[in-house]
Amino acid sequence: MTSAYDLIGQHPTNSLYNPRFVSYTDKTWARIYPPMQDLTVYTTIDNEGTVHAPFDPAFLPLDNDEEKRASEPARPPNERYWRLETESDVEHWWHTEVSNVVMAAWARYPAIVQTCHTKPLSEINISENVDSTYGVYIGNQRYPVVIGEIKRNLINDEDWQSNSLRDAQQKLARELRGYADKYQCPQVFCWDGRYLLVLQFRARKPEHIRDADCPIDCWVIPVEGSTCTLRYALYRLMVQGFRRCQGIVAAKPLSVGSFKEHGREFFSGRPIWKVHGQSSTNHPEDHVRVVDSATGGLFWSHATVENTAWETAAFWQ
Repeated sequence: MTSAYDLIGQHPTNSLYNPRFVSYTDKTWARIYPPMQDLTVYTTIDNEGTVHAPFDPAFLPLDNDEEKRASEPARPPNERYWRLETESDVEHWWHTEVSNVVMAAWARYPAIVQTCHTKPLSEINISENVDSTYGVYIGNQRYPVVIGEIKRNLINDEDWQSNSLRDAQQKLARELRGYADKYQCPQVFCWDGRYLLVLQFRARKPEHIRDADCPIDCWVIPVEGSTCTLRYALYRLMVQGFRRCQGIVAAKPLSVGSFKEHGREFFSGRPIWKVHGQSSTNHPEDHVRVVDSATGGLFWSHATVENTAWETAAFWQ
């Protein structure tokens, strides 16, 4: 038995053979969505060909509740051999070698539930469903934290890395944008057996995901040759998605100090403050948003005041 933190920082060690059969996508329903054209790619490749994937420039920083998740007990996958012959094999590998390990960290703080091929929660009947949904229950309501789609050797890393998506990649891009829109979930990944594509739609409101000019954060991480593990990439995406969900259920309108929030940043859940006509996620009076490590609740503090306002109730006891 080891800790979730230790395993999340490790690459899968089981033998993997990929014959590299390709399955393409061209879903009719996805054609209504605009192509991706405003990508900010954070993965870099050094002179030795090693991929680096920093998340801090685009995600909220890790906070006080990390120690609880990091210290959760976890076990590595059983020793075995893998052959990624079909798309189902690719999906099976993902859940066994990556997702199940990461989910150990989300057993209680909070409890996140992963489901396969489940429809989005919507009053509108939607027939399409994404391959994997990671959701959190807050009260009686389930909120999507992260959604993911499984393909087979479809991702062209050079196209995404250079922000120059050609035909097959744009078809994939439209599909992923479509799922993000239908599930109202801006944190999305696609795993194809060779590469993990991580996307974040920086949408100010849910409907902005559909906009052609919606900025999109992007990472392309190979199964081998990266300093960032696939497990860590999924974990950071889930933390970001959970912070968004915290913002959704936060007390509104939030008052901190002498200011009342002007609105919310949908993709991150952060409140927006407005002073002298200018909007900012930084509080004008230098109050700081903090996670309570004991309960997961969000509160605001100031250098001269320990606790100035609670933004949410507790997420665990």
